[in-house]
Amino acid sequence: MKKLIPVFVFFFTTFLWTQESISPEDLPPWLSPDLLVHITAMDMSENQSTEFRESLMECLNGLQKVVQREIRKGGVNIPKRIQRGIKREYSKFDKRMKSSLEESQIKHWELYLEGLKEVMAKGSP
Repeated sequence: MKKLIPVFVFFFTTFLWTQESISPEDLPPWLSPDLLVHITAMDMSENQSTEFRESLMECLNGLQKVVQREIRKGGVNIPKRIQRGIKREYSKFDKRMKSSLEESQIKHWELYLEGLKEVMAKGSP
């Protein structure tokens, strides 16, 4: 996590230079202040942080692909198939992260994942 702090500082500083002020609404959903608390509380090592970033990007890409694929396929029960696909993507993300986290980090990970699911569900129409 100590390696992520400079990245976040750089990220926010860049936004501050381009805009006079930044609000939580300007951040992507997976970096909302409520979720950043859990990311920080996990206190991840450099390897874990790398695993987290890669897993998060795979999950987010997977969520988008699930929706696009099911809409393209058409047919019946599209919402239900999308819901199942989304559940599978979150499950893969959870499994991958739990394998790289220590026992003391699992609680904060679970809180982050639940918060991420809620935030992403709110953002979808």
